[in-house]
Amino acid sequence: MPQVEKLKIFLASPSDVATERRHVGKVIEEINRTVAADKGIVLEVVSSENAFPSYGKDGQAILNEQIGKMQEYELFIGIMWNRIGTPTPRAKSGTAEEFGRAVTALRRKRKPQVWFYFREAPVHLTTIEDLRQREETLKFKAKFRGKGLFREYKTPTNFRDQLREHLTLWLNQYTSGTSKPLTAAKKQSKKIPKENTESSSSAIASARTKTTSINETSTRPRKTPASKSSTPRSTGSVKRSRDWVMLNEKFFRTKSSATQPDLSIILRLSPKDMEQVAELKSLHPGEFHNRKQIAYADQHDAGMMEVSSVLSESMAGKASFNIKLTPIQCSHNSGFAMEINYPNYTADEVAELRVRLLLLGEALPKDLGRFFPTTQTTGSYNHAEAVEKGIFPELWAKLQTQPRLFLPKAWLWAVYHLKMSQLVEDVLELELGPIKNKVMPVRFQGKRRRVYANREPSIIKVVGNCTLSA
Repeated sequence: MPQVEKLKIFLASPSDVATERRHVGKVIEEINRTVAADKGIVLEVVSSENAFPSYGKDGQAILNEQIGKMQEYELFIGIMWNRIGTPTPRAKSGTAEEFGRAVTALRRKRKPQVWFYFREAPVHLTTIEDLRQREETLKFKAKFRGKGLFREYKTPTNFRDQLREHLTLWLNQYTSGTSKPLTAAKKQSKKIPKENTESSSSAIASARTKTTSINETSTRPRKTPASKSSTPRSTGSVKRSRDWVMLNEKFFRTKSSATQPDLSIILRLSPKDMEQVAELKSLHPGEFHNRKQIAYADQHDAGMMEVSSVLSESMAGKASFNIKLTPIQCSHNSGFAMEINYPNYTADEVAELRVRLLLLGEALPKDLGRFFPTTQTTGSYNHAEAVEKGIFPELWAKLQTQPRLFLPKAWLWAVYHLKMSQLVEDVLELELGPIKNKVMPVRFQGKRRRVYANREPSIIKVVGNCTLSA
């Protein structure tokens, strides 16, 4: 009898989207009969309806215990319309608390994936409580911006169709990238997952292979072609920031990073020397009206943050810091630079050229430079950072460190500047290195911000080499 893999999905929502919740169950049943069955997978939805009676704690705390650890779920699906829900002792509502738990698990354990859907349809609200619920929902949605990508829909049927499409795409990606190929590979060879992953990649992957081959000729000789081709990818490049975080354009190693239900972030840091201790102490906020605003980047999150508190402690002669950061309400993510078409270039083409300037140091075409402003503003905080030159040579000269320590910091540096310049809303892929003779290969994919409701945002893809010497 063939083995079936179970993937758990958690569903969270207030009471005003009951129709959508029923659609989730029906879509899952449909997917289990079709796509999932073909993949040897069964999807299981868990929600508050699955809870059994209990006593002694508040309802949400009891539900949390029965739900179990969020990292046991592969996917978190959240839905909201005009209600945020009933407050709990720990959050604005049960849905908000469940969302906070899912985000914390994602940061720590890299699962579950978090999807959120917002219904945008007119409704007649008459009571003070209804208006308050709507206000809290809008606040929640506003804080979500810049932290992730959500989807909007008009009707429950529209939601059903979107969810079916998204689950089908997700399931196909899951099985081809992380599920069965990896399980089977463990019994044969550690090299098989890399080959499977590369064969299922897009055009970016083929360009990546070409870029890597340029550097392979100068790597240490190996006896077999397989070892020769795999060494640079496994030891010389980075696809994430690892355990680094950027604060105020300085880089620190983190013990942990946790996102709270109100989307504030608590970092635990261990400074490596007294210089870093002094730098972290200097972040201590003043009075509320004079709190410090700092540049922040951690994994795929980046932007301007406000320092709410800095707590330090010492154990066995080693200092550690707990720092709480709060998103700035009127940050660059709440607006966007004007979409302007220039002679011979669309707005998306201009954005791609700016990304190439930022990541590769490639100069803008001369016929574009005389029309193109260095920065555009739409308010006191809503401004696109100027893109005037490549970002990596200056950082390379400033850090003066080994390539293996430079690459994760450069990764954070790139995510911060890509988002602050408003060139992309989401970084889908970013791989830097390996560095050879001060030349760094760059592979990037990013999703632009949605400008028109009837058109999907474009994807920017960049593959090339950046010269690190100024």
